[in-house]
Amino acid sequence: MRYGFLGPETTFTHQALLQALAEAPEEFAGDAEIVPFASVATATTDLIGGDIDALMAPIENSVEGGVSGTLDVLAATDSITIVAEQIVQITFVLAARETTTLSDLDVVASHPHAQAQVQGWLRENVPEADIAAASSTAAAAQDLAALSAEDARGRAAVCSPLAAKHFGLEILAEGIEDYEGAQTRFVLVTREGRIPARTGADKTSLVLHLPHNRSGALLETLEMFSANGVNLSRIESRPIGDFLGRYSFSIDVEGHIEDRRVAAALRALHRICPVVHYLGSYPRVDGVRPDAPAEFADEAYDEARDWVEKLTGMVTPPHAGS
Repeated sequence: MRYGFLGPETTFTHQALLQALAEAPEEFAGDAEIVPFASVATATTDLIGGDIDALMAPIENSVEGGVSGTLDVLAATDSITIVAEQIVQITFVLAARETTTLSDLDVVASHPHAQAQVQGWLRENVPEADIAAASSTAAAAQDLAALSAEDARGRAAVCSPLAAKHFGLEILAEGIEDYEGAQTRFVLVTREGRIPARTGADKTSLVLHLPHNRSGALLETLEMFSANGVNLSRIESRPIGDFLGRYSFSIDVEGHIEDRRVAAALRALHRICPVVHYLGSYPRVDGVRPDAPAEFADEAYDEARDWVEKLTGMVTPPHAGS
């Protein structure tokens, strides 16, 4: 098995993949080869092309919300399936090639999502420094380590403690995140294939286009979930890209496609929405089971189906007895 991740080594995505492999059965993790990629989009292209077997990608952060790069890639194709999720606790350090005072820093580089999580600390402690974007937190550390001592003067990176240690940087400050206890959620994606079995503590991910660009279209869509007792754990809008005002909705719901209530909601969405991308049903990493009322239990749907079938069996065929 070949697994891709947003690289280089020591990114939080790398940590999420290592967590997943540590928990995976031997047949999936025993001979695993892990491959770093510069972007989720590039890794997804290789996944679809068969060059890798699975991909770990960041999808949601407790501070910044959805990771737009991943959400857009997931929305753009229906040939991939989410099969698992991981959550990584996030903490950041400010690191440089050599020990220096904060007032001497001119440039601080990191991934935009990381920058957003430390922006308060940066404003207070390095207000004069320019903030530069990097493809990942680890890439910011790696790029800094590759500079000559002269070129690295006045530059620093926001990265994980592991990345700073791995690339031989000096830590100038620890725990610089604005929100203690922040987490990032990652999803493990494979080519379209087998859906993990229902566990009772599952999550289902979808991308929807609204049925009509008119008042009440979103409400009409959301009512399909409400009518079947399906709780949403995340909903985010993303531009479709063809013209202004057109949006898709990336949604996570509690439950598995084998749950009758979830299946009923999906059937209703398929009827009214022009596009429904089913991205997968997979075990929740926190193991929390949804608290669905009795009227939305599988047995209630089965009894209702049997009742209707009994009634339709009593319908007199056309022209009977004529």
